[in-house]
Amino acid sequence: MSLVLVADDEPAVLEVLSHVVEDLGHDVLCARDGEEAFGLARIRRPHLVVTDHVMPRLSGLELCRRLRGDDVLKSVPVILLSGVLPQGAPEASAFLHKPFEINDFEALIRRSLAQVPPPPAGAEALPVEQLSHWVSQTLQGPLAVAREQLQRLNGAPQVDRQALDTLGAQLRTLEFAGRNFQDAARLASGHIMLQRVPVDLTPCLRLAVEACQAERPDLPMRLTVPGEPVVVRYDPERIHQVFDALLANALQRRAGQGEVRVELSVSNTVASVRVRDEGPARQEGEGLGLYIASELARLHGGALSVESHPGQGVTFSLLLPRD
Repeated sequence: MSLVLVADDEPAVLEVLSHVVEDLGHDVLCARDGEEAFGLARIRRPHLVVTDHVMPRLSGLELCRRLRGDDVLKSVPVILLSGVLPQGAPEASAFLHKPFEINDFEALIRRSLAQVPPPPAGAEALPVEQLSHWVSQTLQGPLAVAREQLQRLNGAPQVDRQALDTLGAQLRTLEFAGRNFQDAARLASGHIMLQRVPVDLTPCLRLAVEACQAERPDLPMRLTVPGEPVVVRYDPERIHQVFDALLANALQRRAGQGEVRVELSVSNTVASVRVRDEGPARQEGEGLGLYIASELARLHGGALSVESHPGQGVTFSLLLPRD
């Protein structure tokens, strides 16, 4: 019996592929995007990875590259599924063009697993990573059912739209909490790898603010950025994660007064992002998200600091070196 990791952002497709693998007599790990798949792969060390190409957070092709760059996982075969890439990619061990026949998929699973070498020694997961995996797998089932029921209710007549919006927001919060727990475990174990490239920081920050405003259009936000590009070497996905945590925390802390101000400034050596909530601050905040943001800032060679004055809100400052 082998362990097969299946990644696809479409729940129906993920369920079908997983059942096919299970019917072949293998254990299955399920992931809904490439980032989650890579985290599960590092924890559980699957014998085979099956991934769709077009997925959020990390595409199937990017997942292949991450796996090939990992000392332990680089030899794990990867089956890439895509209706966009007609010829596949050299990073994948095998390729199936969508749509495909289930019989072809089964045959490819058998051939791929027949070539799998014995698992490497010392591949056991650390206890904290085992716990994060257990929590993630435990949440997957109830969250999937909740998403399906919410989608069903969205199409029903005479429903309380405000209640549905509240339920949807709470469901997204639980999903983010599960992912944050996995990231926190990987950070604590030193298993987060950055893909740093020189990129203008302004569009990434603007995108994060626009996404936050779309989620909470009732809450005022103001963004201030320099007129020139602010080029910094950073991991775009991880810095976006930092921005999301800072913005979510600011919106949660404000008590319905004032606005949230986001300011990007730059010097010859440092880029600074300040997120300030103008209203009286509440006591609670997204502690886990802020811990992850702080650790990701540190991995970038920067730092995250906080400044608070009674009655004047709270300001978080992210500093990133311009090296």
